[in-house]
Amino acid sequence: MRFLIVLSDAIDGILERIARVFGWLFFALVFVIVWDVLTRKVGFQLPGFGSTPIQELEWHLHGAIFLPWLGYAYVRNVHVRIDVFTANLPPRRAAWLELIGIVIFAVPYTLVAVYFSYFFAETSFIQNESSSAPNGLPYRWIIKSFLFGGLVLLMASVVSVFCRNFVFLFGPKDVAERALKRAPAH
Repeated sequence: MRFLIVLSDAIDGILERIARVFGWLFFALVFVIVWDVLTRKVGFQLPGFGSTPIQELEWHLHGAIFLPWLGYAYVRNVHVRIDVFTANLPPRRAAWLELIGIVIFAVPYTLVAVYFSYFFAETSFIQNESSSAPNGLPYRWIIKSFLFGGLVLLMASVVSVFCRNFVFLFGPKDVAERALKRAPAH
């Protein structure tokens, strides 16, 4: 059981480091948005780098910020969830509900999504896909790879949360208390 907590801690640490690194892209996104607004207002654009590539870069950066944060948001319990069912539940019932949700919904969904997102990115890479706009950005496979990577990180967070809730429900008291301190369902 202690191994599951160590595994969960390791996954959580990796997810946090990845989230912090990709969080810095927020500054690049702000710069790109400000540049887009200013060049539209002033009417000056760099030759060959007009409004279309800037707007595409904005949504690419949005994806590159959001997707690596999926897993971290889940282990930190800052993701969107409906707490109507769990808000007043005792911790053990909430942990059971989390485990059931993981097994029935999270694992099947992430497995299917990871599987298809891999081929989505691979096809884009093989075709050397670029924007459909004549002056759009090339290498569309990069942002599509972020989808695959973000879903892999989400699967890792599902494993972490499962381990914590499992230890909380079935582990020795001292280890279960440690699992409870970080388990998202509580």
